[in-house]
Amino acid sequence: MRSLINACLVLVIMLVSLSAYLRLTHSGIGCENWPECYGRIGDTAAVETPDNSQTPYQDLVSQANQPLSWTTPLHRLVASTLGLLIVFLTIAAVRKKTARLVCLCLLGLTVYLAILGIRSGSLYDPSVIMGNLSGGFLMLGLLGWLAFSQIPASSDQADKYSLKFLTSLALVVVCLQILIGGLTSANFAATACLTFPDCHGTWLPDAHLSRAFDLSSEHQVNDSGIVIGGAERMAIHKLHRIGAVLALLLVIALGITAIRAGGSLRYAGMLIILLVILEFAVGVMAVVSALPITLAVSHNWLAGILVLALLWMLSLTRRSG
Repeated sequence: MRSLINACLVLVIMLVSLSAYLRLTHSGIGCENWPECYGRIGDTAAVETPDNSQTPYQDLVSQANQPLSWTTPLHRLVASTLGLLIVFLTIAAVRKKTARLVCLCLLGLTVYLAILGIRSGSLYDPSVIMGNLSGGFLMLGLLGWLAFSQIPASSDQADKYSLKFLTSLALVVVCLQILIGGLTSANFAATACLTFPDCHGTWLPDAHLSRAFDLSSEHQVNDSGIVIGGAERMAIHKLHRIGAVLALLLVIALGITAIRAGGSLRYAGMLIILLVILEFAVGVMAVVSALPITLAVSHNWLAGILVLALLWMLSLTRRSG
């Protein structure tokens, strides 16, 4: 089971990053008919060229070799492999009568995400974006908890109660911040504020914020393919910034407390401080540099790693207590 858990954890980290890349580049729109993707590759049909002559299908094949083309097939391969391993993990857990509830939840999440992936054809639907993001991070958290529960009990003699409380609080705040970040992405609001630290002269979200939480309808797109949005985009972006500051301060406070506790908690504390500072810095750089795809995906990936680090810390406090 330990090997299955570790393999699933590696795959779900890859899947979270690939999903972020797909969402942020919109390359998933090019694969509407599941499970095929670029199904005409290899077809011998001819296509029209700019000079009205007909050539083999080489042009479309060369387009499929562009950076975006491999992402969706790879995403589907990783997702299918992960789903198969989770089935095996659930069977093993039932047979060994250990961690059955968590594994059954993972199996249910796998089925849910598979159905959502098959039935969702539009990246302009905020409910689809939030469903995929929250489901993926929840799967990451469950697998992380399973993995860290295999760690031997710590022998540190620190104040575990305060550390457990701080870690749980930090984990809740970081998870809420991830959901707010998902809403920022779902509202295409990552570039709504291009100044820092203020947002075009303002700091706090206004009354339009409630509209950013509406997941009931797809976004409208103009003739140029640009999403039409209103003041709610700046409001949710500013809320995400406020949440980032709160999460930064809380995680640093937790890290300092863990470092003072010593032992294995000390290394966990140093790790979470490093991760939260990197996450905050990448977010700032993404804003001031107009959100390049590398920084955007890194921001998403670091959030997942930070969740895992906090789960490691929580596992240490729980087991040693």
